[in-house]
Amino acid sequence: MAALVLFPAPLLPNERQVRRVLGLEVEAARRELEAAGLAAEIVASEPHPTAPAGTVVWQDPPSGVGVPSGAAVALTVSTGPPRIAVPDVFGLDLELASLLVAAAGLRVAAVDSVETKTVAAGIAVGSDPAARDSVPLGRSLVIHLAR
Repeated sequence: MAALVLFPAPLLPNERQVRRVLGLEVEAARRELEAAGLAAEIVASEPHPTAPAGTVVWQDPPSGVGVPSGAAVALTVSTGPPRIAVPDVFGLDLELASLLVAAAGLRVAAVDSVETKTVAAGIAVGSDPAARDSVPLGRSLVIHLAR
């Protein structure tokens, strides 16, 4: 058994070793696999916290595995960082609005004040980007407080 791990059997003439394409853009991954005599098949796309959109984040079979020539390697491609809806902070004081923004996975970059006659001073009247806008997770926003 140890001999198989330490000295794996050589590839058969009709086999190809799967190359590592994780982290490559889709077209670069496709070229890399085709150069090895394999095919690329995009089977899924999903958000990824650090990988830019269009980057391969998963491959099956993994690199180093021997497969028949022409076999397809299944690829999962990143759609970029996850997106989140901006929470509605209208009517909240700054502390509660900041907690709500943080709980949503966003950050408060700044606070400004706007003139209004309908909301008490120190209460949030909105944000930039606005409530329910879709933004990347971790993005910062501005909270507008009534003065």
